Amino acid sequence: MLTPGLILLRLFGHLPAGAGRANSSLLNASTRPFDVLNFYGSRLAARVFNRRRMGAKMDRVIASLQRSLSREAAADFARAMRYPSRWDPYFHEYMTLAGIYRYPGQHYDHHRKQLTLNSVRDP
Repeated sequence: MLTPGLILLRLFGHLPAGAGRANSSLLNASTRPFDVLNFYGSRLAARVFNRRRMGAKMDRVIASLQRSLSREAAADFARAMRYPSRWDPYFHEYMTLAGIYRYPGQHYDHHRKQLTLNSVRDP
């Protein structure tokens, strides 16, 4: 979700506010189909991505995010756009670039806390 979010922010961050509101409203209206696709997409991905593949994919995504972060100008982190707040508890109606970069860690921590494994502890 992060890469599309960055692309959308770069696009809608330069458009009139009405464009961002319309996009956010459209995405919020499509919450139910998004939830269904997200559920079945995750189940399908679990069949394709075993632990080794998932680990390698995660390494590539993190490396890509680090490169992207290093290219951002400090002022860009304040750029913001309207977001589909119904899609995720960590999405807010108005999100900055800094908030979008922060989202994956919040999302991961949320699901990590749902695990019942004894070996998983808070950092």
